[in-house]
Amino acid sequence: MPRGSWPAVVAGVAVCAALPLLAGCGTLKQIGAGAHNAPASSFTVSAHVTTVVIKGGAGSINVTGSSRKTVLVSQQASYSKKAPTATHTVSGSTLTLGYICPSQLVCSVSYTLQVPRGVTVRAGTQAGSVTLTSLAGPVTAQTTAGLITADGLTSPTADLKSNAGGIVATFTAAPGSVHASTNIGAITLNVPGSASYKIDTHTYVGSSTVTVRKDAGSPHVISASSDLGSITIGPS
Repeated sequence: MPRGSWPAVVAGVAVCAALPLLAGCGTLKQIGAGAHNAPASSFTVSAHVTTVVIKGGAGSINVTGSSRKTVLVSQQASYSKKAPTATHTVSGSTLTLGYICPSQLVCSVSYTLQVPRGVTVRAGTQAGSVTLTSLAGPVTAQTTAGLITADGLTSPTADLKSNAGGIVATFTAAPGSVHASTNIGAITLNVPGSASYKIDTHTYVGSSTVTVRKDAGSPHVISASSDLGSITIGPS
């Protein structure tokens, strides 16, 4: 395959992969037709939770850390025929959220959570954005098609991946390790300028700009890669 043709191929694969709940890419023009948006429902998980796992299929995910001791979950479903069945389980100290969709054209659940600031968060969705705010525990965010935004993080580690969509993350404390990658989309990482960083960047199509101090021996490690998109690493 000619080298210049791969971005279009990646884009097509990403879009189709992001819509597994649809009848196929030929039905894209029907998305949203006759969809029902159910009122959001909320509940509180009072059990001791140190890890929150969100297994989204389609829909946005928004997680905010605070001084609270419990986890507050708000979830809103969108569907064309029958509402999805939302699930949540606590195993040990791990809370797992997810849902099951009947076969239909439109089916998604969007999540908004308020959590204790120090919990570990692992959030994934296939079609939708992921937003992480004011978290201090390790974070992982992944989306097939959508923007990943993180703000006010003091997390020691962060693993952020979007197949088709950008990544914008701001840290208010120097992280131990950050890995950010996209197939299609720009990456912007803002970290405290008071520290130095071991930095590795790679992009096929796009530029890399680093304006923080680099030190190959630093314990603060940042790696960022984008097949099609620019990379910017600067002070927060």
